[in-house]
Order: sequence, then structure tokens, then C-alpha cells
Amino acid sequence: MINKIKSSHIEALKVITDGSSIMVGGFGDAGIPFELIDTLIEMGPTNLTIISN
Repeated sequence: MINKIKSSHIEALKVITDGSSIMVGGFGDAGIPFELIDTLIEMGPTNLTIISN
């Protein structure tokens, strides 16, 4: 089984490349992963498909 636990948010985002599809959860401001989203923007992948509930 692949270990899916990452030691940092940057390590977790390294697998997101141009053309990736990602799902972002959350309910209002209570559950939105702001730090992950901000870091993803800084990393600069393009042509993403964003799925949000």
C-alpha cells in the first residue's frame, strides 16, 4: 500500500502537475484549506480542474 501521509503541505502538493484534477473540501470559512490553496497558487501549475463541494 502506498503511504499517503505527507510531512508537510508542500510535500503533498508536489504531485499536482499541469492538467491535474483536484478536489477541495470545506464548508464556508470553517473547513477551507487556505494554506494549501495559497501554496498551490505559488507553485504555479496550470490547466487545473478544480472540484469543490
